[in-house]
Amino acid sequence: MRTLIYILMGIFTFLIQADVLPMLFRQGWIPNLILVWVIVLSLLKGRRIGLMAAITGGLVHDILISNSFGLHLFPYIAVAYIVSIWSFSVYEEQWYITFAWVSVGTLADIIFRIAMLWLGREDILVGSYLWHHIWPVWWLNGLLGIMIHEILWNMEEKDEYIW
Repeated sequence: MRTLIYILMGIFTFLIQADVLPMLFRQGWIPNLILVWVIVLSLLKGRRIGLMAAITGGLVHDILISNSFGLHLFPYIAVAYIVSIWSFSVYEEQWYITFAWVSVGTLADIIFRIAMLWLGREDILVGSYLWHHIWPVWWLNGLLGIMIHEILWNMEEKDEYIW
């Protein structure tokens, strides 16, 4: 049952990322909801679940939303692997740590993506790209990370003690 819920949440996330967010944020400041899910799942569920989410999310983002294949897949996998190293340090009350890790993961994602574009000899102005496309999204991703942290934490099975 839990797997079905995760699949439905993934489909819902894709629909929001592809259809709803571009209508709400028209100036290129679209938060990356798929990346936020990958980071929060890596933090709360560990490396295996995080990497599975990164591969699935990266493929979906590259095939159905993006214009360049691999531009999201590799950074998502790298960010999930890096963030999952500290997965033991996040607990229910520590939403601010999730905000910080989503912010760090967003910056790592963009560093990987800029490096890939540079290696592919794309003409990119790094300063302008960071200022116009990353700075606003960085904060939006962090706020979305707090909401997703709460959703995932409330889905956890809680132990009930019988006295």
